[in-house]
Amino acid sequence: MTSRARRQAISADASPEYRSNPELALVALICLMSRFPARRSPAVAAAIIVHLRLISEDVRLSHGVRHCADSLIDEWAAYAMLCTPEATDAQQRLPS
Repeated sequence: MTSRARRQAISADASPEYRSNPELALVALICLMSRFPARRSPAVAAAIIVHLRLISEDVRLSHGVRHCADSLIDEWAAYAMLCTPEATDAQQRLPS
């Protein structure tokens, strides 16, 4: 099984409602993104990345929406790395 097929199988199992209503993935993404600044959690960032991938690969959504989601994946991967405990410790050791 390819990594893309594996991701789709996992995503479909986790959120079967997305198969019949792809806009729910957008709703979930907006909620996750709005909560990220308060939590700065790697788990929330990872969930955002999963949703961005779902949206970017769902041909039922408009090209513009899919392209936007695809263009944000790398940025959110960087945010996820910045909120790991190691990155947080390194940031705290920087001179002010």
